[in-house]
Amino acid sequence: MPFPLEQDGLALAVGSALEARGMRVAVAETTAGGLISARLLSVAGASRWFERGVVAYSGSAKVEALGVDRELLREAGAVSGPAVAAMAEGLRRQSAVDIAVAESGIAGPQGSRRSPKPVGSVVIAVCGPAGTRVEERQFEGTRAQVMEGIAGAALTVLLAEIERTGPGPAQ
Repeated sequence: MPFPLEQDGLALAVGSALEARGMRVAVAETTAGGLISARLLSVAGASRWFERGVVAYSGSAKVEALGVDRELLREAGAVSGPAVAAMAEGLRRQSAVDIAVAESGIAGPQGSRRSPKPVGSVVIAVCGPAGTRVEERQFEGTRAQVMEGIAGAALTVLLAEIERTGPGPAQ
């Protein structure tokens, strides 16, 4: 499935902002299934600012790959602010990057057995120099459309957090 043009531009803007500041990023995905990483890696020169991408779909993967506390997942749920913040914070710590973005949601078409949230719900977290920012979004459409929406929203939140760090070094 081709990337929508505005998301290609968004990935380019993220890459440019990271490079201008000498920052590196890591990505933890659940519902987007690698689309965030794919969009970022579609930008030429991504090796200068992209460290890694992890698709941690199961609870076990979130615990093992990202260091999320299993009890937190049980208590708060995988599609919650605390859990997704822990994903971003764990990935940033483990990969020693400047900024990390994570997402977890419900793509559909059926809802989750473990979450009362509706199909299309997603939580996005970015952990960087300014702390951890968490946002919740809601998308409609097919599973693929929800996944694309999540990827675009994650890039938007990531770009805003990069820009909050201020301008990059003087050229």
